[in-house]
Amino acid sequence: MAAEKKPFHETVAENLIEQLKAGTAPWQKPWEPGSQGFMPMNPTTGKRYKGVNAIHLMAQGRGDNRWLTYKQAKAAGAQVRKGEKGTPVQYWKFSEEQNKLDDNGKPVLDGQGKPVKETVMLERPRVFFATVFNGEQIDGMPPLEQKEKTQTWDAVERAEHILKASGADIRHGEHDRAFYRPATDSIHLPDKEQFPTADNYYATALHELGHWTGHSSRLDRDMAHPFGSEGYAKEELKAECFSLIMGDELGIGHDPEQHAAYVGSWIKALQDDPLEIFRATSDAEKMSNYVLAFEQKLVQEQDQAQTQKLEAAPEQTQEAGMQLPTNNQQMRDQLLSALSQEDSQAINQVANERRRLAAGETDAQAFEETARQVLGFDLPADWNGAVQVQGNVVIEDGGEQFVEPAHAVGREPEFWGVYAQHENGMHQWVADLNSQNQADELANLLGLVDALSETNEHEQAAKLSRVNEIRVRLDPNSTDDDISAAKEARKTAEATATLNDSDMQRRIAEHERQQAQQVKDSQQAQAEPEKQERTYINVPYREKDEAKGLGARWDRQQQSWFVPPGVDTAPFAKWSQGAAQEATAQQRPQQEQGQTQTAGQQKQYLAVPYGERGAAKAAGAQWDKAAKSWYVGPKGDMERLSRWMPDNVKSQQGPAMSPREEFAEAMKSLGCVVSGDHPIMDGKKHRVSVEGDKKGERAGFYVGHLDGHPAGYISNNRTGVDMKWKSKGYSLDPAEKAKLQAEAAEKLAARAAELEQAQEATAERVSKQTANLMPATEQTPYMQNKGIQPHPGVLTDAEGKKTYIPAHDENGKQWTMQYIQEDGTKRFAKDSRKEGCFHIVGGDMKSLEAAPALVLQEGYATAATNAEALGFATVAAFDSGNLPNVAKALHDKFPDKPVVVLGDDDRHQELTQGTNPGKTKAQEAAKVVGGKAAFPVFAPGEAEYPAGVAPITPQSYREHLRASKALETAPEERKADLQKALLSKEQLAALDHMKKHTDFNDLATKSSLGREGVERQVRATVGKAVQEAERKREQKQAEQQVHKQKRSARIGY
Repeated sequence: MAAEKKPFHETVAENLIEQLKAGTAPWQKPWEPGSQGFMPMNPTTGKRYKGVNAIHLMAQGRGDNRWLTYKQAKAAGAQVRKGEKGTPVQYWKFSEEQNKLDDNGKPVLDGQGKPVKETVMLERPRVFFATVFNGEQIDGMPPLEQKEKTQTWDAVERAEHILKASGADIRHGEHDRAFYRPATDSIHLPDKEQFPTADNYYATALHELGHWTGHSSRLDRDMAHPFGSEGYAKEELKAECFSLIMGDELGIGHDPEQHAAYVGSWIKALQDDPLEIFRATSDAEKMSNYVLAFEQKLVQEQDQAQTQKLEAAPEQTQEAGMQLPTNNQQMRDQLLSALSQEDSQAINQVANERRRLAAGETDAQAFEETARQVLGFDLPADWNGAVQVQGNVVIEDGGEQFVEPAHAVGREPEFWGVYAQHENGMHQWVADLNSQNQADELANLLGLVDALSETNEHEQAAKLSRVNEIRVRLDPNSTDDDISAAKEARKTAEATATLNDSDMQRRIAEHERQQAQQVKDSQQAQAEPEKQERTYINVPYREKDEAKGLGARWDRQQQSWFVPPGVDTAPFAKWSQGAAQEATAQQRPQQEQGQTQTAGQQKQYLAVPYGERGAAKAAGAQWDKAAKSWYVGPKGDMERLSRWMPDNVKSQQGPAMSPREEFAEAMKSLGCVVSGDHPIMDGKKHRVSVEGDKKGERAGFYVGHLDGHPAGYISNNRTGVDMKWKSKGYSLDPAEKAKLQAEAAEKLAARAAELEQAQEATAERVSKQTANLMPATEQTPYMQNKGIQPHPGVLTDAEGKKTYIPAHDENGKQWTMQYIQEDGTKRFAKDSRKEGCFHIVGGDMKSLEAAPALVLQEGYATAATNAEALGFATVAAFDSGNLPNVAKALHDKFPDKPVVVLGDDDRHQELTQGTNPGKTKAQEAAKVVGGKAAFPVFAPGEAEYPAGVAPITPQSYREHLRASKALETAPEERKADLQKALLSKEQLAALDHMKKHTDFNDLATKSSLGREGVERQVRATVGKAVQEAERKREQKQAEQQVHKQKRSARIGY
């Protein structure tokens, strides 16, 4: 079992502990002044990494301070070398934009009909991870610029200005060491002359200024710790990290002091709490921001002078930046001219129709019909402009064929699907292409449709530039300069579009108005009681968006949705307290378990942004783990906490969801139908229906678990879209996390043991069932249909109708049994082990030991047919996927026997799926054991696709299946177009004929060659293999004899 991946903070802390022991932690090493920046930075954004990310990257020991993601390196024309391992960094999101709602819960729209956004401070921040690579790991990166290692007076002047502007009480010459004394709030330094260089002096002075920021009148850190204490060492760690930042910022380097007194305490602190380095680096960033703010006086003076110069410039200079780029029409013409006249006209026609749809001049049905006729595929009317390209494969499960993402099953893509995204985030299939390049080109053409239909000219310029950049990147003749120019043009266009956002100034004014209105509303809310009562409703989490769209609001205090006064309650009838009582009890069992307070002890909940949690906690707020919200504690100061009362916080984060509810929402976003007990978060595979399924169909698949960090996988086999899911709204405290991680490890082991127990129990059950059956001495209906005789080992019931085929492993233990109904329907025992199990036709292991060769095939009927032709025992592996497992197991058991795999030739699947699993797996099984694979040869015209019939391709077959499905519910006006995608009767008949001619049993019963053909082919193949094995054996014996004689001769001499 793979080792459990450690949390990010533990990985960082453990690495630093090892470096502290070796004296090589980033703040323990000297960094020379005047050289290039040593703090990690991102060359794409031009910004340095901050906090623990900076320390973690510095700890990697790289000589290059540039770090960027794989995509950023690729976009810059560079390439991460194969085999290089990235370094993780962590980011937190503390706010997000949401649609602003009016008093009725409806989205507020701007003048263009788009939703107005407002910023909401999150109470439960979201964490994101990225993987970055160092410049040393990337080919094609420009050389790292080296600066002369000389101290500049500019850096010294900046440092001196900061010290003076701070107003700190700095005393020189009183002592021969540097320190900050909290009692007198003063910094003590030796005389300047005692420092060897200017950078030494200012580095030391700024280090003590870092301690100075912790005074209660400034950043208010806990400074009351004696020298040598753990608290003192923690403060020193913050100051050292602060010195690193300042040394890089000012260019004065970093000269660490004597660390011997602190190293032991630092190691202990990180061992006791790996998060200590996170707190230290976070405080160091706050310290540097506080100190660097003293430079703003000088910067502001310079800005004022620069502003006066700018004001004297012509007003046209400012207006020029707000105008439409002059190359917009040129860009449109350039992109369209690269297309054929037919494609250009089609794209323009669909784009114009989309513009008309946005303007209300046409309807959705008309747009979709235009797109279908002009482009040849469906494009949804609510398409948001986003397009996804995904490599897919076709798999078979339970006799049904499904499209799965190639990466999800670990296979190379067989084709590439293009999907258009709806406004609600779901994707609709557009087309399948044979190559990724073709799919990317189609996606870019759709991007051009989106750009040409954009009504905002600046947004259109940005979209056109994105399409052009992709076009240049796809062009194999493009140079690095071409790609770089296209990229810069795109960035310029996007920046211009942002600057010309007509909504920006309105948002600022609206924000100011909101603040004023918030104060007014707060005063009114406290002065006037609510005149009308709220109507509370029970809304399952998965239906919250529907209720919210109808105007419902969330009451944090009652932890319930409600209908605001004045809003019609009729649309909310299904969520009324009585109607939804049972559903609510099922939807929120964990919440009910977590609430231990009685009605008389009801909590007053608060809306506290994450950044203000410390102030709220100091005022007496406490955290409710079940509701995931702060509330007024028993000793809470209501006057101080009133600012966070829900009625006083207009914009606040919505209710937290449980991992199960969050997973259900993710399933719905992919089109899965979530009903009944689903999702079942037990770590096992489950199937569900998806939108578009007929009754009884289940094209949705998921696995979800709650162990450790809740996660899972979801796949919609109908659309070909999948998702790897991780919970984002579920937060646990460290103790709970540690407990769940331990439980996760135990459950993984328990699942393996549970599976083994289930298989053992099934083996015992089928063995008992075997004792109650009888040997098949006469043909069962299945045997009659397949034209085979009863063989020892096969069983049947008292009526002789069903066929039972026991399956054993190489040691003779029975693990499962195949049940074959009268109509040929097959299944295996539930919860049984099939992998590596097989059935010996014509005897048992002794019969196999007596056979001249190990002859393997897929199905029982084929194995029986070949056993009758050969006259000795053969092996049925039940399906192609099990052939390699069985071949290896038996070859290990009988290593001296030649192995012949008589496989199925699934030519029809080459036409419909692009693969031939029977042939591929048979060849794989033979290769594993050094054996021979052979396939039936039919009479001319029996197994081939007719030359005179239109060919079938995997894409045309998939289109046929989709059209067949769509015809069941399609309106009359669409049926004619759908029928065009159907395969002809001749094509379907040819395909059906090929399906009946795949294996040696088909050769015996359905071919004109008959059993004589089987005997000639299998006897020749097996005989040749036996002869070849015998020849090799004799050759080996002869070589051994010669070697023995030569060895004897040497001894005799």
